[in-house]
Amino acid sequence: MLRLTGLSYAHPAVAADHRAPLSFGDGSHLRAQGRVVASGHQVFLLSTCLRVEIVWVGGPERAPDVLTSLYGDHSMSDLAVTRTDREVFLHLCRVAAGLESPLVGETEVLSQFRRAVAVFNQSSDRRGELTRILESAIGVGRMTRRFLGPAPHGSLASVAADAVASAERVAIIGGGAMARAAAQHLTDAEVSVFTRRPGVIAGNSSFPWDEVPEALATYPAVISTVPGGQSVFTEPAILDAFARRSEPLQLVDLGMPPAFSRPVETDRVSYLGVDDLANSVGDLLPVDAEHALISEADLAWRRLTTPDRVGSIINAMVDQAERAVDEEVRRFANRLPGAEDPEAVLQQLAHTVARRILHPPISFVGSKAGGPEAIEAVAEAFGVDDA
Repeated sequence: MLRLTGLSYAHPAVAADHRAPLSFGDGSHLRAQGRVVASGHQVFLLSTCLRVEIVWVGGPERAPDVLTSLYGDHSMSDLAVTRTDREVFLHLCRVAAGLESPLVGETEVLSQFRRAVAVFNQSSDRRGELTRILESAIGVGRMTRRFLGPAPHGSLASVAADAVASAERVAIIGGGAMARAAAQHLTDAEVSVFTRRPGVIAGNSSFPWDEVPEALATYPAVISTVPGGQSVFTEPAILDAFARRSEPLQLVDLGMPPAFSRPVETDRVSYLGVDDLANSVGDLLPVDAEHALISEADLAWRRLTTPDRVGSIINAMVDQAERAVDEEVRRFANRLPGAEDPEAVLQQLAHTVARRILHPPISFVGSKAGGPEAIEAVAEAFGVDDA
């Protein structure tokens, strides 16, 4: 019997100051996956500004070992919302669909989910049950989005932009996806983006990083999108910038961990963190989407857990396809460096993989071994209409 366990540290059940030390940025995410793999565990990690999700195949008794391999101890286990089996899978589907997001249906979380699955697959030495579970959750999440209508734009970045919309001038610290989304949403303000490396962010040429303290001292509104692990500036420099202000500042901190701390709030500085923004949204959950997700998730969970002939065949087909991809990628990998036409190499790779995967059904149809009914079944499975 398939066992599945998940620990969730998510808004609003777990506050930002408790989530912050548990979160993983882009660089630390892969290192964390490496630590759990080195400890003999296959663990999926999802870390965003509002949640940390930790999922593995096995029972909850493994939680102390998993947490110790990630953080050095397991004292934070009491903070987690623990789910098992179907409830974990249903939760993953809801996260992928955006039903657990303050802005219901926002698309950024699905992208984050897919990137986290890619990191898991990159760190894992094999693709097994957990990969199939995660990919099934993505499939259910994508299906559910059809019932949600137009997706909200920009995730929490758009909420942050709305929070400072009355300001004539807004400084944005950072150059990532959150910074771009916030800048795109601020259509009526003069936007200045401050980045470590020169670039163009949403049509705005960036300003040098060493001018951030001056922005904190003079702009009426600042949105910070960098995590606290990438320290903006020293605390004395930040406090000095605040002390030089002659008018109030609205400071919005989207970082996780936060780049600023609430204690810096003064009569000159109003602070909004990610939890404050999430609490301000309050979207209603569409009933149709909820019903569709539960129905599709239950069907997918039965396919994953029922040890029947169909499930075995599907798993074997997926394994064959993934093996073909892995083998051909390794075979073509040396052709890309220095290739005059890399696109042509990638096209040849794709065609080779497609031919390998299609060879068995094509051979079957060509031999007519199964008779007319079997041939029609293959045609229907591949969506072929020769009429």
